[in-house]
Amino acid sequence: MAIPFLVIGCCSKEIWGEFVSLLLFTLFALQIINWGNKEYLLRQFSLNPGKITRLYSQILWTRFPLVLAFTVFGFVLYPAEFGIWIFCWLAGRYFNHSVEVLLVYEKKFGAAIGIELLSFVGFCCSLYFLSAVFNFYLLLIVYSLYQLLKGLCYFLLFQDYVSFRELKMDFSYFERSFPFFMLSVLGFLASKADVYIIEQLGNKTVTADYQIINSLLVFTMSLSAFIYAPFTKNIYRNTKEVIEKIQKRVAMAGLFLVPVALGIIHFILLLFIDLKLSIFFYCVAFLYVYPCFIYGMDIIDLFRRHQEKKVVWYLLVGALSNMVLSALGLYLNYGILGVLTGSAMAQLLVLLLLRLKSFEK
Repeated sequence: MAIPFLVIGCCSKEIWGEFVSLLLFTLFALQIINWGNKEYLLRQFSLNPGKITRLYSQILWTRFPLVLAFTVFGFVLYPAEFGIWIFCWLAGRYFNHSVEVLLVYEKKFGAAIGIELLSFVGFCCSLYFLSAVFNFYLLLIVYSLYQLLKGLCYFLLFQDYVSFRELKMDFSYFERSFPFFMLSVLGFLASKADVYIIEQLGNKTVTADYQIINSLLVFTMSLSAFIYAPFTKNIYRNTKEVIEKIQKRVAMAGLFLVPVALGIIHFILLLFIDLKLSIFFYCVAFLYVYPCFIYGMDIIDLFRRHQEKKVVWYLLVGALSNMVLSALGLYLNYGILGVLTGSAMAQLLVLLLLRLKSFEK
C-alpha cells in the first residue's frame, strides 16, 4: 500500500493516476486467473489433507494458460512494448496467489514477511536510484519485475508441494470451483467497482486520490480476515455455535480496530498527499468498512455448509448496487464522497442479506 505514496512522492500524482488504469486491468485479469483458487483449495485441504500435493499441482498447472491468455489481451489493449512486462506482472501475481492457500494452511507468516520486506526494499531502491528519469513506462518495468521476483520467491518457498507427476490439466476444476470463482470476482467488484467508475469518469488526479483511499479502506476491511484466516481449517471442522462465538468476537474487535484505522488513514492522507477529508466522510467510511467484520463469518459458515451459491447471489446484488449507487453519486456531483456513500450502502445491503440468511434454520 506504500507504493502509491512512494511513486507520487518521487514522481507525480498524474503518473500514478495514469498507472491505475493498467493496475485495474491486471487486478481484473488476476480474478480470472486465480479462478477461486484459494477459497476452493482451502476447503479441499481442510477436508482432504492427504491430497494437498496432488490438488495443488494440478490446479496450478490448469490455471497457467489463463496467464498466457491475458498476456495476449495485454498486447492487444496496450502498446506492444507493454506486453512482456504485463506478462511478468501477471506471472508474478499468479505464483503469489497460488501459494496463498498454502501460506494460510501452513501458517508460514514469518517467511512471507521476509519475502515481502526484501522485495519491497528492492522496489524502493530501484525507485530511489531511477527517480530522476522516472516515467510511466519505467514504473511499469520496475513494478512488473518487483511482482515477478516476489512471486518466484513465494513459489520457491513452497516448491516441495509441486509434484511434476501431478502436473496434469484438470479442466473439470473450472466447473467445480465456479461458485468460488464467482465469489472472488463479485467480492472484487464489490470493493473495486467504485475505483473503476472514478477511473472512467474522473481525472487522473482524482483517480490517484481515490485509488489510494480505496486501497487503505479495503486493507482495513481485510483486518477482519487477518483475525480468523489462520484458523479457517479449524472453523470448517466446527459447529455453528462455535462460529457464532467467533463472529461476535470479530465484530467486537472491529468496533475498536476500524475507528483506530480510520484515524491512521486520516493522518496518512493528510501528511503524504495533502488530502483533508471531513468527519462525515470518515463516518461513511466506517459504514463501508465495518460490515465485513460481521458478515465475514457468515460467508465462511455458508462455505462450510456447501451453500456458496447463495453467497454468490448476495455478492452479485452487492456488486451491482455498488456500481449503480457509486455512479449515481458521481453523476450528482458529490465526488469522492458520493462514490464512497454508494459503496457503503452496497456493503450494508450485503450485510442485511447475509444476516437474514444466518437467522434461517
